[in-house]
Amino acid sequence: MKKLLLTVLFLTSLIAGAQERKWEHRIYVGAGLMNERAEGYSGLGLALKAGYGLRYFCAEQWSLTAGVTLRDVTENAFKNTLEGADDDHFTFLDVPVIAQYHVGRGKGSWSLGLGPVFSFCIANEHYYIDADPDSPLNQLDKCKKFAFGLQPSITYQLSRRWEIGIEANIGLTNIENTHNLTIGSKHLHDVTATIGIVL
Repeated sequence: MKKLLLTVLFLTSLIAGAQERKWEHRIYVGAGLMNERAEGYSGLGLALKAGYGLRYFCAEQWSLTAGVTLRDVTENAFKNTLEGADDDHFTFLDVPVIAQYHVGRGKGSWSLGLGPVFSFCIANEHYYIDADPDSPLNQLDKCKKFAFGLQPSITYQLSRRWEIGIEANIGLTNIENTHNLTIGSKHLHDVTATIGIVL
């Protein structure tokens, strides 16, 4: 009888725990600033993004979100290209996998997130060297196809459905595509303000 009671209590706790777990869909857009870090150079640009995330609550305060985001970055958006600054822009398909810690649930709650983001360049710029029209770099991609970074975030729940936040993309890999014809490195970082709807 004791074993049966313990088994029933164990199964009841499992079912209760399973009922607390929840799936959520999140659609969001964001805009902010991008920082380009190259060898001996730093430039400021713009970042825009739109994405979808599927969130799974594995505990009352913890969730895991995976999704896809289109992120467009424009380098040197605040400089005159006549001064020699490239205004290149790249579009990335980001795949973030974010662990989130929630302080409360529903309206007025906060969440802190951190996780890796895998980025694939889907719209690239090409080299063109005015001083050397015959350079073997001309017409080759400037950005590598794959990049890896970290994505910290903080969000605030405005209502049952709407949330606002700030998230960053910290580029950990060199995205400068030199094609073994030259040397150089470039890292892109951005911070965006976001607004999203939770479904």
